[in-house]
Amino acid sequence: MGRRLLNPKVDFIFKKIFGSEKHPNILISFLNAVMKPADKIVSVVINN
Repeated sequence: MGRRLLNPKVDFIFKKIFGSEKHPNILISFLNAVMKPADKIVSVVINN
Protein backbone atom coordinates (compact mmCIF):
# COMPACT_ATOMS: atom_id res chain seq x y z
CA MET A 1 0.00 0.00 0.00
CA GLY A 2 1.44 3.37 -1.02
CA ARG A 3 1.74 6.45 1.14
CA ARG A 4 -0.78 9.24 0.64
CA LEU A 5 -0.32 12.88 1.51
CA LEU A 6 -3.03 14.62 3.49
CA ASN A 7 -4.39 17.90 2.14
CA PRO A 8 -3.93 20.64 4.78
CA LYS A 9 -6.65 22.70 3.05
CA VAL A 10 -9.23 20.26 4.45
CA ASP A 11 -10.52 21.73 7.72
CA PHE A 12 -10.15 18.52 9.74
CA ILE A 13 -6.55 18.00 8.58
CA PHE A 14 -5.66 21.68 9.14
CA LYS A 15 -6.92 21.48 12.72
CA LYS A 16 -4.98 18.26 13.35
CA ILE A 17 -1.76 19.87 12.10
CA PHE A 18 -2.06 23.42 13.44
CA GLY A 19 -4.71 23.23 16.18
CA SER A 20 -2.87 21.21 18.79
CA GLU A 21 -2.90 22.81 22.23
CA LYS A 22 0.12 20.64 23.09
CA HIS A 23 2.21 22.07 20.23
CA PRO A 24 1.25 25.73 19.63
CA ASN A 25 4.72 26.40 18.18
CA ILE A 26 3.63 24.74 14.92
CA LEU A 27 0.79 27.25 14.49
CA ILE A 28 2.97 30.18 15.60
CA SER A 29 5.65 29.28 13.04
CA PHE A 30 3.03 28.92 10.31
CA LEU A 31 1.41 32.28 11.11
CA ASN A 32 4.75 34.10 11.24
CA ALA A 33 5.81 32.56 7.90
CA VAL A 34 2.55 33.35 6.09
CA MET A 35 1.69 36.75 7.58
CA LYS A 36 5.23 38.13 8.06
CA PRO A 37 4.09 40.51 10.84
CA ALA A 38 6.31 43.43 11.90
CA ASP A 39 6.30 42.03 15.44
CA LYS A 40 6.58 38.24 15.53
CA ILE A 41 3.70 36.26 17.00
CA VAL A 42 4.94 34.63 20.20
CA SER A 43 1.79 33.03 21.63
CA VAL A 44 -1.65 31.91 20.52
CA VAL A 45 -4.91 30.89 22.17
CA ILE A 46 -6.66 28.00 20.45
CA ASN A 47 -10.45 28.04 20.81
CA ASN A 48 -12.18 24.90 19.60
